[in-house]
Amino acid sequence: MKRLIGKGQIEWTNHILNFIAVCLGIIITFAGQGLINSIAERKEVKSSLLLVKNELLDNMSYIELSDSVMNMFSQAGKFLIRYEGHYNDAPKDSMMMHCYVPFIVYEITHSEEALELLKNSSLFTKIKDFNLSLDIIHTYGAIKDEMKVISLYLEQKRKYLDDALVGKAKHAISQEDITAVQLWNAMTSTNEGKQLLRELYHMNVTHDSSSTKEAIQKTIKAIDQYIN
Repeated sequence: MKRLIGKGQIEWTNHILNFIAVCLGIIITFAGQGLINSIAERKEVKSSLLLVKNELLDNMSYIELSDSVMNMFSQAGKFLIRYEGHYNDAPKDSMMMHCYVPFIVYEITHSEEALELLKNSSLFTKIKDFNLSLDIIHTYGAIKDEMKVISLYLEQKRKYLDDALVGKAKHAISQEDITAVQLWNAMTSTNEGKQLLRELYHMNVTHDSSSTKEAIQKTIKAIDQYIN
């Protein structure tokens, strides 16, 4: 004998099915929204890390430029020390190349805007590689320290140059028709002028930025691995 299903029982079953459908819809909606948010978050993190990478590359170029400038100062100091007291014997082309280098005023800077943007947002905590986060922080710290050292060298160079530009040297540098030989005979007529050359020479001898550049390269490589 077949059991008859009552109207009330059918309605109750429909209510349950509708309720389950609504719950499933809500779950699917939230799951989908969560997935969308997760994808968007990963894109934001990737974009921020790309900004950091580009900024690190810029800072690398600033350091390399500073290395070149300090090497230029050092080579000029070495050349002018070598021919001190007999500048007439110096090769004229080399003399012209080096004679005005010590008077160059050079300023250096670096950028931390991408790092600050990352730190001030919630995205830093979204980087799932803790070691990468530490590498970024430590690398920017190394860059900052490197720039402080370079700035200190340049500040000392300016001080020694100011001290050297007195008496005959000050008069010589103001003359339009003075020759390179006359200029450096005047500059090295004082202890301050001689000291300037020795400070220039030691700039590149005592400075080494290789560890900072290695840290930058390591962090850039880690960023590339993380976002790819």
